[in-house]
Amino acid sequence: MLALNDVCKNFGPKQVLQDISFQIERGEILSLLGPSGCGKTTLLNVILGLEQLSGGTISHEQQNISHVSMKDRGFNIVFQDFALFPHLTAYDNIVYGLKNKQKHVKKEDIQPQSKRQNKNLKRLVQMRQSKR
Repeated sequence: MLALNDVCKNFGPKQVLQDISFQIERGEILSLLGPSGCGKTTLLNVILGLEQLSGGTISHEQQNISHVSMKDRGFNIVFQDFALFPHLTAYDNIVYGLKNKQKHVKKEDIQPQSKRQNKNLKRLVQMRQSKR
């Protein structure tokens, strides 16, 4: 479970996030919706540990991770745009982060389990980011 309690984030005198509280149970999906500039990305950055909290707490599995470094939180993010590697397939972009978490993910967990599955995956994920 991920729980945010009264999370606040300030950039200088400007308060960007104010008293954000919610919890997400294992298996649940949460969507953040709002106009540009409302704090969605800032909230994700705070959860990931890319930005420090100005107030409140973030807990994962009942452990306070508010001051745990990003690399020790065990979370990953795939940004909507511009952070994909254009030279990689969609599949390779997805598993890129997993390959770097070797103590948590076994090689066979991210490899196709059969030649047929491998052929199907390659057919499905040979998409490359289209040029704009």
